[in-house]
Amino acid sequence: MMRFDPFKELEELQERLARALGTPQQGPRVFAPPVDILEDEAGLHVLVYLPGVEPEKVEVVAEEGVLAVKAERPFEKKEGVAYHRLEGPYGTFARSFNIPSTYDLSKVEARFRHGVLHLTVPKAEATRPKRIQVQVEG
Repeated sequence: MMRFDPFKELEELQERLARALGTPQQGPRVFAPPVDILEDEAGLHVLVYLPGVEPEKVEVVAEEGVLAVKAERPFEKKEGVAYHRLEGPYGTFARSFNIPSTYDLSKVEARFRHGVLHLTVPKAEATRPKRIQVQVEG
């Protein structure tokens, strides 16, 4: 399944024009990285794809019902190198998600492996099923 992005063609056209005219892009670029969100009995699992991003450049904030991820992959221009094509994503990456109160944002766990940030948001204790012991009376 391909993700539809109505602004992608416009962005590509702006980039081509900027390259053709030799004018740099104005301001920092912000990209929305692809995300997978899964749910199981333990809670939500959010997978954020950040290829080429160093783990120390990733920031995760959970507050007031919102889980936000911000990361940066700076472009470091090397002297004496001719760049013919740059299609890799560079700049600032940001995504945020509204998380229902049935999940506990105070207990989010984050792991980063092979360019994928894996966030686990457990279900809130109040929403987990509780087994009730039935008392037998004589």
